[in-house]
Amino acid sequence: MKIIRKKVPKKKDIVETEEIQSAMYGLVSRAGRTFQKYRLVSLISLILLLALVSGAAAYYYLCQKWDQEASALQTTAYNYYLEGNYKEALSKYQEIVKDYSTARGAATALYYIGNSHLALGEPDQAITAYQEIIGKHSGQETILPLVYLNLGNAYLGKKDYSNAITAFNQASTLKDSPVADRGVYEIARVHEISGDKAAAIERYQYLIKTFPNSPWKQDASARLNKIQGGTEGSAPVQPEGKTETKGPDIKGPTTQGPNTR
Repeated sequence: MKIIRKKVPKKKDIVETEEIQSAMYGLVSRAGRTFQKYRLVSLISLILLLALVSGAAAYYYLCQKWDQEASALQTTAYNYYLEGNYKEALSKYQEIVKDYSTARGAATALYYIGNSHLALGEPDQAITAYQEIIGKHSGQETILPLVYLNLGNAYLGKKDYSNAITAFNQASTLKDSPVADRGVYEIARVHEISGDKAAAIERYQYLIKTFPNSPWKQDASARLNKIQGGTEGSAPVQPEGKTETKGPDIKGPTTQGPNTR
């Protein structure tokens, strides 16, 4: 029978093991003393962290709830707007802005507040609403060109040609503006209305050359012919004071062709 001899640990191994155990004991001991020393601070920090997480979760839930409520109210307001009942639409949109200012549709509600005032012949109130969007919701790149477009129409209704041109210029020069051609057209029309025929001709020609597929090209050509003494043709000419009161639907801005309300 083979005799198995028990391996006796070397003295060096015993020393190293004892050193490791001693180090671990010291580490645990120091951690315990540190915890005891800062126990109150640690507990307060933990409580604050839990409160912060709970608060964030509650706020997220409330935001979701507010968005849903605002969306339902916005649907009602938009239906009034489509029916031409601008007073009721205005009331509902004002309710959204007042009670759901942090909802995602707040900027759109402000836009339709401006449009409703414009449709009701209240350009000063419309200007205030549009300027509030520009000041508070400048990051709304989709709706902003339409805001400037209708802001220009509001100034035009007051015969404030200088500010009208400034607003229309913003609508036409903003990056990826869906109404760039319309902005140029309106600038030309303001020049024509104010009697600056040379500037009007230049803008109409610019529109025709730069936006060959624009739905406003036909109107621009008709007005250009009239200014230059030619025939106006059969193209419809938008009368002075005609405003763009319709805009994006609830899901987002859209752009339509000439004489679209």
